[in-house]
Amino acid sequence: MRLLTTLIATASITLQAAEAQDDPGLPRLPKPVIVAEALAGKLVRLEGGEFADHKLNPEQAIDYFLLYFSAGWNPACVKFTPALVKFYNEQKAAGANFEIVLVSADDSEAEMKRYMAEADMPWPALRFADRGGEGLEFVDAAAGRGVPCLAVLDSRGLILAHSYRRRKEYLGAEEPLAEFAKLLEEAAAKREAAGERAE
Repeated sequence: MRLLTTLIATASITLQAAEAQDDPGLPRLPKPVIVAEALAGKLVRLEGGEFADHKLNPEQAIDYFLLYFSAGWNPACVKFTPALVKFYNEQKAAGANFEIVLVSADDSEAEMKRYMAEADMPWPALRFADRGGEGLEFVDAAAGRGVPCLAVLDSRGLILAHSYRRRKEYLGAEEPLAEFAKLLEEAAAKREAAGERAE
């Protein structure tokens, strides 16, 4: 029963990825990347007001990564972040399998830390010194022209939703988040239907 549910969910994700691949408005990474592998050892989280290493659980494959390009100096980011925190906490409580990663556009690590603390961000961040580092070229390729920018990637780096269309038209951060929310709802409904059929 569980295997059937997993296979149906995987087929759904593959279909959505194929549809995104055909969307000429979405940016594309120059080459495929295993996102969790590329981010391993390069993430931090706030713990007691200080940064601590954040390790992705190797036992749990993450279906989606949301790269959140943001900065504490930007009023639009400060306004949007509480909605993203609420979304993250609600979806995680419901069992959604994804991770948000802050990619800071702040001017220093201290500013990034202050922003994360003030916004009470529950997700990890790319270590400030690692932005643009070796193996992370896909992060810059997924970035938009400004902040806030949200890029929704599957585990292999395919961009499924983005704040920019054709790299020029800015949609805001709300639109890709709404698209991702629909994707999660559809996947949950399919898993539930598959579970009912299996019984």
